[in-house]
Amino acid sequence: MIEAVSMPVVRTAARRTAAAFRCRDDLPGRVRLALRLARRTVEVATAEATATPQEASPRRPPALVVGKVVGEGAMLLRAVTFLRGDDAELDAEAQALAEALLPQARGDRVIERLCNDAGRALEHASAHLFLGDAGYRDEGFERLLDGIVGGAAPRGGERLPNHRLEHEWLEQIRGRRVDATRAGEVLLAETCLGWPLDVLGCSTLDLYLFTHVVMYASDMGRRAVWLPRPTAALLREAEAALAAALDADNFDLAAELLWTWPMLRQAWSPTAAFAFDVLARAQDEHGFLPGPDHARWAAEPGLGLSAEDLMLRTSYHANVVMGILCATALHPRSVPPPVVAMAAGSTASAVLLVSVGEGGGRRGGLLDRLPRKSFMPRWQPAFEALDEQRQEALSSWCLNIWFRRAAAGNDLEQLREALAAMLELDDVEAADGPSAHQALARLQRAMAVARGFTSQ
Repeated sequence: MIEAVSMPVVRTAARRTAAAFRCRDDLPGRVRLALRLARRTVEVATAEATATPQEASPRRPPALVVGKVVGEGAMLLRAVTFLRGDDAELDAEAQALAEALLPQARGDRVIERLCNDAGRALEHASAHLFLGDAGYRDEGFERLLDGIVGGAAPRGGERLPNHRLEHEWLEQIRGRRVDATRAGEVLLAETCLGWPLDVLGCSTLDLYLFTHVVMYASDMGRRAVWLPRPTAALLREAEAALAAALDADNFDLAAELLWTWPMLRQAWSPTAAFAFDVLARAQDEHGFLPGPDHARWAAEPGLGLSAEDLMLRTSYHANVVMGILCATALHPRSVPPPVVAMAAGSTASAVLLVSVGEGGGRRGGLLDRLPRKSFMPRWQPAFEALDEQRQEALSSWCLNIWFRRAAAGNDLEQLREALAAMLELDDVEAADGPSAHQALARLQRAMAVARGFTSQ
């Protein structure tokens, strides 16, 4: 018999009266949307799993995976527990999600995996652990898990440092000591936070690993973190990574990168606030936050999927992580993102950023000098709509994108031009950032190689 335990209540609205909080009163609505879409995703995935199986086809987006959507839905539910009690609609959405999750989180599929893959028992039971920590405990299932895991060291294959950190985090949640225990300093130093991120050459997977380590180490912003490198250095890397993600219109990855600020309890930089505003506007326009593959599949005719099925298959994860981001930003120990104001009916822009000549024609501003892309990313028109002061505050954003595009094309001339533009702008923030340092180092290596060959 599963008994739903009442949630702890934290009245955040009464505790937070700063102007920055009052201007982000849209955050609870985005959390409610995430809860609603997560519940619907679990329902659809469960129904599909029990229906006649269909062969995977390269001509349609991959089907939902029950275990994955249940685990991520439970993680979202845990992230919003402190908001329960202030918002009746949010409470109802959270309860509905919990009711959809409970049978799947402790069902036959999970029990079979616990028996057959005991070395990864905590990972297989993660939804159960998140639900238990959110107040939905099941002592019978807990005894089953105790019997499988016991006090023995993890078994199974070798684990990378980020997976060991995840396992440690899950074990702390299971033992009800996550609030009183910090992530292991030695282990954290072995993860990707322990050395500089290659912001010019990192892959999408590299950046997801970065965001996951931040989440595990901070317990989704609930606990203080000992960081192996200065916080400022990590935030500069997150800003460069954020520019790369949004330049690819990967809103899913951008949402995860943005939680670096609230989970590390840092004030939002102008870059982070601008990026959040881009995501919020995209979500408002579509009614959901599009995943990285949504546009491609939406343009394909004859998929045989309903609009809802297409949205859930391509975008449910983006909305779950957006919900976790917004919930974390509402935590009493976090700082919510400020609203980025757009220029009211103005086309004038900052010098060297977007220059406008006579008759409104553009005349060689910084945006015009960026290496070309096959499409216009969503951040660009949003940037052009900013007033001059805000554009100037985001010059390092444009430079990060310039460096990244040039490096992706292995264009040394563009790397040199980006460095020269940085000097023209006298952008101290960009000059001190990882993109500029790594671009200069790449040019120096290229010159050393050239000298080596010419001297032979």
